[in-house]
Amino acid sequence: MKHLSSNFLQEWITYIKTELRPDCFVLGEFWKDEAEKISSFSDKMNGLISCFDVPLHYNFFKASEEGASYDLRRILEGSFSEEKPMLSVSFVENHDTQQLQALESTVKDWFKPLAYAIILLSENACPCVFYPDLFGAEYTDTRDGEEIKIVMPAIQVLPALLKARQRFAYGEEIRYFDYPDCIAWVRKGNVEHSGCVTILSNNEEGFKEIELGQEYAETTFKDFLGQRDDEVITDKNGKAVFSVNACSVSVWVRSDG
Repeated sequence: MKHLSSNFLQEWITYIKTELRPDCFVLGEFWKDEAEKISSFSDKMNGLISCFDVPLHYNFFKASEEGASYDLRRILEGSFSEEKPMLSVSFVENHDTQQLQALESTVKDWFKPLAYAIILLSENACPCVFYPDLFGAEYTDTRDGEEIKIVMPAIQVLPALLKARQRFAYGEEIRYFDYPDCIAWVRKGNVEHSGCVTILSNNEEGFKEIELGQEYAETTFKDFLGQRDDEVITDKNGKAVFSVNACSVSVWVRSDG
């Protein structure tokens, strides 16, 4: 959208949506690290265009840099998805943020599974997956005249996270953002999907006591990502303790789901 006026964009998108395709999805990159500025642009465009959640990317970048000292309870603070969820598109990385590129702010590999879990399995998120994170990539570029080879490994757990989104990430979300190094959220599911419990840690092995309700009484859960091989069985009230490995993410689903 560089060098295009907001007035032209508004007129052009309105024409597309009224004359050509009313259901056309329009996405733009307004690269600002403050959600208020993106929100102001969105208001000016009368909500005709969705925008990348740049502030959330920078939260992921900071969290990956700071490790266990980062307060995960604040991971969504200041994000565009918290301000305008229906117009926000979440992402972890893109071609400009990778190493040696114009907006270099590369999310460290260890944190990418956690970040993708957040954008893929949360209720208020329209996620965008970066091709190299799914398939891997490598390239050569220069810095200060020195040629550097960059290898971007595929995120091994990402295909399973995509499947988890497709099969389980439905219904109301209930957050357990109560500890700085371990957070969780529940997707309640719907008539056709059983929902899931997502828990992640940026420090040591963690756990959450979660009450899912009477409808989940004495129900067995497994980690869909295969990070943990134990099972969790809820009590007669639908309550159980769900665990996660150190610096990892687990997605707990019904064993019969």
